[in-house]
Amino acid sequence: MSESAQQNAESDRIVRTSAWELSVPRTVGDASPLLVVPTVHPRGDRRIIRCAQVALDAGFRVHFVWLGEGTPSADAAVSETVLPSPRNARERIGMVNGVAREAAARLADAWHIHDYYFLRAAKRWQRHSGRAVLYDVHEYYADYYAGKLPVPAVVQRGVAWMLERYQVRSAKRLGAANVVTEKMAGPFREAGVPVSVSPNFPLLTQFESLPSRPFEDRRWSVLHIGTLSRGYGTELLVRLAARSAERDLPFTFHVLARYPSVEHQADFEGLLSEASNPPNVEVLPSRPSHEMPALLSRMGFGLSLLMPDGQNETAVPSKNYEHVMAGLVNVVTTRRAQREFSREHAVMVDGDPESCDDMLDAMLRLAEDAEATDAALREKAAAAKETFTWERGVAPGLAAQLRGLLTSSSEARLRSSARHHGRRR
Repeated sequence: MSESAQQNAESDRIVRTSAWELSVPRTVGDASPLLVVPTVHPRGDRRIIRCAQVALDAGFRVHFVWLGEGTPSADAAVSETVLPSPRNARERIGMVNGVAREAAARLADAWHIHDYYFLRAAKRWQRHSGRAVLYDVHEYYADYYAGKLPVPAVVQRGVAWMLERYQVRSAKRLGAANVVTEKMAGPFREAGVPVSVSPNFPLLTQFESLPSRPFEDRRWSVLHIGTLSRGYGTELLVRLAARSAERDLPFTFHVLARYPSVEHQADFEGLLSEASNPPNVEVLPSRPSHEMPALLSRMGFGLSLLMPDGQNETAVPSKNYEHVMAGLVNVVTTRRAQREFSREHAVMVDGDPESCDDMLDAMLRLAEDAEATDAALREKAAAAKETFTWERGVAPGLAAQLRGLLTSSSEARLRSSARHHGRRR
């Protein structure tokens, strides 16, 4: 850590809850502008927490409104409203109005929305208050939602075009957009929307000491930290573990219990039961993002098993970056974007449901040649820290975008006041 960074860290204070941890600069106080962050993402979502850290560093107070469990923070600089976790996707969408009401009740200087579902409410907030809203685009929403429709592909493409147009026009009214890939930024830029690009890079401060253990000491440990759903590869995950057990390979599959709903949990447990509950699968409790590096440090292989589904050909999940920076072998399916990323930047194993033995054979070769694998992983990790870190690649542009929200809000209120004054005269 540099001398200036060390001094800054010493002047900050840490706010922790059971779901997240944030560093609050001493300069942020009661008079600081308030950024309200409404979302139906789960409490402690990694991207949302990282964005909030940028907002704090840029001089905002932050108030979250989201879904989860635990005691809400009442800290003056970073507080939250926590609504109960939904049981399924339908309940999650049904909670949008409740979250929106909570967000509107706050005297925000700006809002940062993290869901497509809030565009309509956000336009109402912006119209009534004159304050700007930052629309954060986590995923290729237009492709994702259109792909869920039971209609021909040509109709899905038409629906995707309409959804894309709607979100771009909405963002132009709201003030700005923050998108997860450079490709996503194009339509917003073409429409004249101020846009920042914020890939889901890891925090260097959390990963700079990794890999901390020789690969030889962790080569038989395989980790899955992603969402446990079929679209994210639960069937392949169970097949890999079951086949590894059948072959008496020494791999242990550690699986983080991240279920989108109780139905997804039941489905995953059903898959394990159908495979006779492979003894080499260990389901771990979910944990907040700031505890993830310690878990990753003990693992040799990281799984990212996206299936053919909607946006998955164009997405590079955040765990791909984390695997590389922590010194794990990236085990991926043949979805185009994550496979291309892994081929260029990671030590990689790839395959799909019909290639379990080939994938396990490749993992076995890397495990048995531990010294060479360790050297390659450390080289890739060092290179990733130069390119794929939140502090270097994201924070400066996002901070400028957030500060710009205050400027645009102030200008809009002045214009509104002038129009009102003119009518009175």
